[in-house]
Order: sequence, then structure tokens, then C-alpha cells
Amino acid sequence: MQRTQQPTLQRKDEGIDLFAFWATLVERKVLIFICFTVCLGAGIAFAYLKSPVYESNVKLRIGQIKSDGEATPSLLENAEELSARLLTQYGEDIAQGIKREHPFITQATLQRGVTTTLQLTAEGATADDAARLLNDVVKAVQRDHTVLFEDNRRPISDRLQNLEEQRATLQKQYADLTALIERLKASDSVQASLMMLQRGAIVDSLNQQDMERLRLAQQITPPQTRPTELLGEIVAPAKASRPKKMLVLAFSAAFGLMMGVILAFLMDFLAKAKPPERNADITYR
Repeated sequence: MQRTQQPTLQRKDEGIDLFAFWATLVERKVLIFICFTVCLGAGIAFAYLKSPVYESNVKLRIGQIKSDGEATPSLLENAEELSARLLTQYGEDIAQGIKREHPFITQATLQRGVTTTLQLTAEGATADDAARLLNDVVKAVQRDHTVLFEDNRRPISDRLQNLEEQRATLQKQYADLTALIERLKASDSVQASLMMLQRGAIVDSLNQQDMERLRLAQQITPPQTRPTELLGEIVAPAKASRPKKMLVLAFSAAFGLMMGVILAFLMDFLAKAKPPERNADITYR
């Protein structure tokens, strides 16, 4: 008999606990409402009185150039070094304990899976400030990289120009030999044969130069060689990134409700834990 009644008693106790739980909430509903209202009011004040912050983002692909003797192209500037340089020059932290006022760069990180592209993020008190700083930073990087790009590209361009001049000279020699051979064919066939051998050597030189010209032309053109460039456009953000008003309000409401419930049970526990007052019998004589 006792084994069959034990689950019934346990369910009855659980029902009593749930009832007591609900009774406590109802009894302390004013306290819960006050906590909820105070936290929600604080959240509304923070969300609408906090100065807005705007963020502007852009992707910057670092230029590269392929030099003779290199299997793969080399970046104009190491991505990690560029990231550190930009954060030092334009980031929020000027020195230890010293912060830069808006606008400033908050992020200069490598795009995931790509070692040549930086994700840049600028933060400002207004949308135009964030976009303007990002534009200035990108222009400064492109200006520095353009100098490096032209310095590394110049030797290859000079070599191509020399090949063009040599090709023009060889083509003139080829034309002169062809005309001479035509005149010698009738009078001196042996001399004409020697001239044809010499013309064949010129043809070989022209073919070798064409191959080298093609290789160098491919070497200084995309995708092997390219300048630093933006992937997309820099635009002013349409809305503030912080504070996120709806998120703040939802968190404030949930926090206020949770704190109200906790305080309600705490006060109920303290009230039950308080020792009862003893009635003392006083005898007057």
C-alpha cells in the first residue's frame, strides 16, 4: 500500500510547490512590476540618449608584382604589417591610456581565407565622418603603394622597351637581307645562300624576342601584377551601428523581469526565515 501511495504524495507535493511559486509571484507583483519598469526605463534612456556610432566598411586588396626569378608574385606590402601600421596610425589607441576621438579605424583584419585582402572598418560620430576617414586612409595606402608598384614595374617596362627597339632593328636587317638575297640570286647563288643563313639567324632572334616579350607582358599585367585597389565602394552608413535600440530594450525588459522575480523570492525567503515574536506574560504586582 505504501508503494502505491508514494507517487501520489509526490505529485501532490509538486502541485503545492507550483502553487506556492505562483502565489509568491502574485503577492510580490508590485515589486516585480517596479523592477521591470525601472530596468525598461533605464534601457529606453540609454537607447535614445546614448550618442549614436556609425561604421563604414570596405575591402582593400593589396597590390602585387611578379619579378624575374620569382615563382609567385610578391605583395607590395605584407598584409599583417599594413594592418598594424593602419591601426597604429589611425586606430583608437594613441598610446597606453590615451584614446583617439572619433573618427578612427576599429578594424583592419585579413579576410578569412584570403591573404591579400584587408577588411577595413571606420567608426565615427556621424555617417559622413566614418566614410570620410575610410576614404582618406584608402587613398593614403594607394598613394604609397603606387610608388612601390611603379618602382618594381619600371625594370620590366624598360626591358620591354629595349626589346621593342631591338625588334625594330632586326626587322630592318631582315628586310635589307631579303632585298639583297633577291639581287644575288641571279648573279651569285653562293653569296645568296650565305645571306639566307644569316637571315635565318635573324628570324630565330625575332622568335626568341617575341617569346620574351610575351612573358614580360604577362608578368606586368593582371592577375600576376596589379595595383592596390578597392573591392566595392565606400558609402556612408544609412543607420547607426550602436546602440542597437531594439536589442537594448529587449535585454532591459528581460533583465528587469528576471530581477523582479529574484527579489520577490528573496523577500519571501527572508520573511519566512524571520523568527516569530514571542509573547511574554507580564505580571504586575
